[in-house]
Amino acid sequence: MGKGRMTESAKQSQEALNKAIVERYFREALDQRKIEVMAELMAPDVVLHRPSYDVHGAEAVVQRWRAISKDFSAFSSELSGMVAEGDMVAVRVFHRTKMRPHTFRSRGVAVTLAKEQEVNWGTIAQFRLRNGKIVEEWVMRDELGMLTQMGQIVVER
Repeated sequence: MGKGRMTESAKQSQEALNKAIVERYFREALDQRKIEVMAELMAPDVVLHRPSYDVHGAEAVVQRWRAISKDFSAFSSELSGMVAEGDMVAVRVFHRTKMRPHTFRSRGVAVTLAKEQEVNWGTIAQFRLRNGKIVEEWVMRDELGMLTQMGQIVVER
């Protein structure tokens, strides 16, 4: 075996560790809103890619989640189909939330929720990890479904 190559056993062990880190991100940092866990799991130079924006740096990620999480009275993530390959982890996620009344901007448009309501959506998230830390995350989520549930888009049936 060449220098720098992992044994198959070491590779599987690293992939299992990476999956555990991603699961902890959803279970503890997001669902339980443990900001200190989010900070622990992120590399200082992490980049989160969202459909309409990117967030650069662990401190910015923590600040963004701290601000956004105030809008949820409940937040949970159902994970399925998690796979790991090398330093990458991908997972399907279904978020179940209750959003408090508030106004926010979505793609430059003001959205107002007049009362608390459930807003649920599916997501595919892909992570890149290095040395036990999340260094990059890409998210593709059902934004049309989210806006429809919030009454911002009317879909005729």
